[in-house]
This record gives sequence, structure tokens and C-alpha cells, in this order.
Amino acid sequence: MTGLSLLLLLKDSGYDLTKVAVVDPHFDGGDLARKWTTVMSNTPWSKTLGVITALAASSNLSSIQGRIQNMDASCTLVELAAAMRELTKGCLAATAQFQGLATHAEYSKADKLWKVAVHMSGEKVKEIQSRRLVLAQGSEPKSLHLPIPSIPLEIALDSSRLRSYVRPGERVVVFGTAHSGTLVVKNLVKDCSANVVNFYAGAQPFYWDRDGAYDGIKREAADIADSIVKGDACWGNGAYSLVPTDDMCELIRATKAADWAVYATGFSPRQSIQVSQDGLVKSALKYDGATGKLAEVSCAWGFGIAYPNRAPDGVHWDVSVAAFLEHMKRQLPQILCDFRNIL
Repeated sequence: MTGLSLLLLLKDSGYDLTKVAVVDPHFDGGDLARKWTTVMSNTPWSKTLGVITALAASSNLSSIQGRIQNMDASCTLVELAAAMRELTKGCLAATAQFQGLATHAEYSKADKLWKVAVHMSGEKVKEIQSRRLVLAQGSEPKSLHLPIPSIPLEIALDSSRLRSYVRPGERVVVFGTAHSGTLVVKNLVKDCSANVVNFYAGAQPFYWDRDGAYDGIKREAADIADSIVKGDACWGNGAYSLVPTDDMCELIRATKAADWAVYATGFSPRQSIQVSQDGLVKSALKYDGATGKLAEVSCAWGFGIAYPNRAPDGVHWDVSVAAFLEHMKRQLPQILCDFRNIL
């Protein structure tokens, strides 16, 4: 998804997309399309499309806008991915596309060149040469090392799939009370009739966007949290309790008795690619949160959920499609300037 967004910005800048190589295993919009299909976006259509219009003015949004009945409503993440695929279909067709996984990238300072190894189907390995490297490999949900069967977050967020895991009355511990955690809790209690213990870290379980919390919960997650605070969390035949993680006695009791665990505690970058410079292995994860530039190698940037950008307050991190677009737009002149200087 982030890579597709960058293509929009490159096209709008007038850059020749035939000089761009795109490596992706599926070309379907990434995790938004494959994993988080039923999850509702936190951002209304009006803001997402408004940002695209402002940052990539050449984009033709008419067909997408014509299908949207309520611009103030949110959409599922798979709908957002579908819209982005439609917008970038022409951009992507102009590039060199390699369906596979980039596993290693080596930069030569003498040649001012990246060599990227791409593993494709049939054990075939393709080498791509480029003057700069942009990584957007996505992230995986964090987890804890507990001896409890765990339910993948992508399944816990899809009530129809979750019901095949959890039987009524089973005991589930859920770690996390932010956006994902609250949605999971409702799926478990309402749709699975599970008995849920929900752990939270910090001074209070919920922080709302409406109260000024920078990354506070909103929309459906905020409504669920309101119900919990009011004591209306038993939406079905399940049970629910909210426990701070510093209550060690309850944490031990709950985890020892749990049938399942769900971890909704954030994401860690995928480490699917190794980067090196002049024969020395470097970190692909260390980067400047203000610019996205990788810290240990030359002419390389990282964007998207694997490389979230610092928010304007310098404290929080931005992780929305709109925020990623704005961040990449700010960095584009430097990326293209570096490239032209190299050539």
C-alpha cells in the first residue's frame, strides 16, 4: 500500500516511472488487502481522498468518488486497498515489476549503486540494480512468549473466522486496549460468547481522540470503550473484565486458566531483507523518523508501518495512509535530488 502511494507521488512529480522497479510478492495492496480485510479504517473517505487530491493532483478520483455514498463514513481496509490499486493501475504498469521477495540489498559506495537480490518462483533469483532503495516491507503484530495457544490478530479481528477458533465459554486473555484490542474484545464477547480478561498497561485503559489524545481511539473503537466504561460490555453471553498489567496476581491467575491469548500490543517491522554496504552487514531498521532515511546505509529510505514517521509534536508516531502520503511527499524532493546528483 505504501509503495503504491509512493508511485502516485512520483507520477505527479513528473518522474519517469519506467525507471522504477517494484518488488512485491503479490501486487494486491499488501496486508490491508490480505490480512486486515474486515477492519474498519479510522479515517473517513473525505480525508483520505482529500489528501490524495492535495498531494497527487493528477490522480483521477471520479470513479471512486462516484461509488461512495457517504464521504464522512469510514471504509474497510480492503476497500481502501482496492481504491489505491485502481488509482495506481496505470502507474504500476509503467514500472518494471518483479513478483517475489527482496532478500538482500548491497550498496557499493564506489559505484554509487544498489544491487538487490529478488527470490522469485521456481527458486529463481533476479538481481536488480538501482541508484536508490525504498523499503516498505510492512510489519507483523507483536506477541508475548507465553505458553498459551494464541489467536493471530488478523483472525481475532474477523468475527466470522474467530468463531472457528473460540467456543462459547472459553477463557481468552487479550493484551491491549487500543484500536485493535477493543475491536477484538467485542468480537470475542458478542460473537463468540467467550469469557475475556483484557489487560492494559498505563494509568488508564482507554485514551480517546475526542479528548485530545494524539493517537487516541475513535469511531467504532471509541464506542466500544464507552460501553465498557459504562458497564455495558456484555454484548452477548460472554463475560468481560478489565485488569491492569501491574496486577500481577490477577495476571498470573488469568493466564494460567486461559484457553487462548490474543496480542493487540502494536507491530514490529518485518525483517525480510538484509542490507549491507561495501560488504558489511548493516541495519535495515535504524532510520531517521523525521525523514525516513536509513541510518547505516547510503541512498535508502523506509516508509510505511515498518518505518512510521514522527508526528509534528516530535513525540508520537503517525501510522495512517494519509499521514504516510504527507510524509513521503515531504521527502520526495530530497530523494529525487540525491538521485539526480548521483547521475
